[in-house]
Amino acid sequence: FHPAGIGGDGLSHYHTDFHEIEKIGYGNFNQVFKVSKRIDGCMYAVKHSMRQLHQDAGRCKALMEVQALAALGYHENIQLYIQLELCEHILSLDRLPKVFTKREALEIAKAFQFIHGRGVVHLDVKPENIYAKNGVYKLGDFSCATVVDKSLPIEEGDAQYIPQEILNENYENLDKVDIFSLGASIYGLARGSPLPESGSHFLTLREGKLPLLPGRSIPFQNLIKVMMDADPVRRPTAKEVVENPIFYRIGKNK
Repeated sequence: FHPAGIGGDGLSHYHTDFHEIEKIGYGNFNQVFKVSKRIDGCMYAVKHSMRQLHQDAGRCKALMEVQALAALGYHENIQLYIQLELCEHILSLDRLPKVFTKREALEIAKAFQFIHGRGVVHLDVKPENIYAKNGVYKLGDFSCATVVDKSLPIEEGDAQYIPQEILNENYENLDKVDIFSLGASIYGLARGSPLPESGSHFLTLREGKLPLLPGRSIPFQNLIKVMMDADPVRRPTAKEVVENPIFYRIGKNK
């Protein structure tokens, strides 16, 4: 995390610490740059908030991504930079064979085990937020993340991947929202086409009615189905997903 505080020489700490190489992503309120850290020459991704954070409300909203992971202080005129690991690509750009679809599910479920065990939920799990580096899949973009005790505001993630209870503003089982979203992400990747954003098929998926996936094993499809169960209580925990027998061989090989 790098606040762009202005030093005595008029240069921000950000530009003192990093050399910007290129912009690699952007959204409505953020830009992401590929940068080189001057002190060690290593490459990173830095997320830069374009909001002007002069008011308390603006600071709180911008800091949600960081506050979900750590308690941070801030300057009254802070501009927010978050230094991140630079990954090679995102999952949605890949055409993955069967074994890697399972591996991705296992590794993100392990990420859930870690963050859920510390009281944090992601709430925006989707292929675009699953990154890969050196053959390892990683969960990224915690801009919608919050804590399970609801002490931080709750922001809905991408509607394509969130369950019905969130659309109904039921926030009682936030960890199971991540489980549904991972199931939906894997389902979309396995069928090779984006999930619907609205309409009858959108509702059907949230009722747990999933068309079969040709070429995928029944145990794998059953796991996706239970992860996307309409009742969040019936969805497995992250630990239960990790311990599912379909991942046994993958886990042994890691």
